[in-house]
Amino acid sequence: MSSPATSPKLPHQSADMFLTDGGTETWLMYKRGLELPHFSAFHLLNDASATAAIREYYRTFADIAVRLETSFIFDSLSYRASRDWGTLLGYDAKGLAEMNHRCLALYRDVAQEAGLPLERTVLSGCIGPKGDAYQTNEGLTAEGAQAYHAAQIEAFKEAGAHMVTALTLNATAEAIGIAKAAQEAGLPAAISFTLEKDRRLRSGESLQEAIEAVDQATKGAPAYYMINCSHPQDFGPVLTQAAWSQRIRGLRANASTLDHGTLCRLGHLEEGNPDELAAQYRDLKLAYPQMNVFGGCCGTDFLHVEKIGRAVLAA
Repeated sequence: MSSPATSPKLPHQSADMFLTDGGTETWLMYKRGLELPHFSAFHLLNDASATAAIREYYRTFADIAVRLETSFIFDSLSYRASRDWGTLLGYDAKGLAEMNHRCLALYRDVAQEAGLPLERTVLSGCIGPKGDAYQTNEGLTAEGAQAYHAAQIEAFKEAGAHMVTALTLNATAEAIGIAKAAQEAGLPAAISFTLEKDRRLRSGESLQEAIEAVDQATKGAPAYYMINCSHPQDFGPVLTQAAWSQRIRGLRANASTLDHGTLCRLGHLEEGNPDELAAQYRDLKLAYPQMNVFGGCCGTDFLHVEKIGRAVLAA
């Protein structure tokens, strides 16, 4: 674990820029030809050759952060390392906690290899939805979500995570539960929503309604909010200069403008236009200066994130 003297400032504590990674699963599947049972990247740590690919993936991003002299948030590998997904892969509670610990240990090793300073190395425990991110998880209450995600958050805390990031959430109830579980564990939480082509969450709420509802239910517990697994042309138009919008500090956009259902059926990688995506990030940074966490989601990799980083720094 980092000592207090070397613990990094987190995005909500600094105006500095933080890079994070891209579309982990899509890169592993389409760029390295790996099979991801139940879309679970963490499970690949049980295979030596797959682990080498994962280390290559994070090392290349860490090298970008070193070149651009930014902080880097290690994230995403444990996206499906929670109870229900773990059970499908044969893990009991103890085994799943060990895998979450291994994810953070790999991050530390890669950061050290890349020469990323401790004060610029943020270890984030990544949380994914209890169910499928592209389906409405009916019946999941805030209380149920808090109880479900608490075990993974506790594993992150024991492993020395600096924060937790919940990605691809499509309903406020689960976001509320995660925020409360993180608060109870004493870890800052970033809550990231995904929008459909109608510019709303799959549950029907607008982004404004979702952020305001979570803040009201948790008394502003999330350290900040993010948007991921959507494209700027879909989420950009809903942003405003209102207080709720100022709570958004992070973006992890898809490379493609295609909707979620189409992307899942393509059977190949859709990488979009990295230069155009970088320009869209630059414009968003100029419009919303509080944003300081930048990475990618489906279809993005090192090329996209480096271009994004350079474009945002130039802005």
